[in-house]
Amino acid sequence: MEREVRDSCGRSGTDETPQERLRRGGSSPTPRKASSLQRKSTSAHYILIAFRIHISQTHQK
Repeated sequence: MEREVRDSCGRSGTDETPQERLRRGGSSPTPRKASSLQRKSTSAHYILIAFRIHISQTHQK
């Protein structure tokens, strides 16, 4: 039984990188959860900052 091993460059038992796999028509890897969660939380982060500024300005008057 042959075992597939990946090194730090993303190489597998087929000796091809993920970029080479895409060039020959292979499927792309799924997006990382961290980056997709970061994109989703960015707008909420800015809304929260704007809300905090609004609250602090209201209390200063």
